Amino acid sequence: MRRSTTVRTLIGLIAAASIGAIAAAPSAPVAKVGSAAPAFKLPDLEGKDISLADFKGKTVILEWFCSGCPWSGKSSPRSVHSTGQVKNLIAEIKKIDPNAVYVLVDSTANMPMDKVISTDKQLKAQYGLKTPILIDYNGKVGKAYGAKTTPHMYVIDKKGVLRYQGAFGDREKENYVLDAVKALKAGEDPKPATTKPWGCGVKYKR
Repeated sequence: MRRSTTVRTLIGLIAAASIGAIAAAPSAPVAKVGSAAPAFKLPDLEGKDISLADFKGKTVILEWFCSGCPWSGKSSPRSVHSTGQVKNLIAEIKKIDPNAVYVLVDSTANMPMDKVISTDKQLKAQYGLKTPILIDYNGKVGKAYGAKTTPHMYVIDKKGVLRYQGAFGDREKENYVLDAVKALKAGEDPKPATTKPWGCGVKYKR
């Protein structure tokens, strides 16, 4: 009884925080490379609010995530998580920029929010992820960023400017996210700065 009450309280807190998740108005245009990244504040899996402003002065990598997508969180030969690609990417990023922050955002809303949270918690433990997973159940942040797939990647520089958006990599050797971080560390513009994302479509709330 106590546990179910705690879960209901957590879901209530997340739902309440998610209502005011993004500072921009709902009609604001999607994020554009070369412009300031949309501000946001979202709850993590424990209900703690985390905002983009918390990482001021740091390079931030956002990854749109879904536990049920075989390209994202679901265990499969294509999954960037179950194959260890994300953990390897984070390790490589930290070698280049130890202060860089990697954050997962889950805009999945095709199942109850409590199931989204519990499944994300399970996979976070299973994959040994140390990075926060933020819940964007109403999809406002995802839509502001124009997130289309899981994974859909974004790299924000230390000044809060979006510098790369698109695919995780070319599915072979090149990782566009790592290339973008390397370019920023060298004081250069990421090339390419925009690529076509691949993966499962983001399951936004209808």
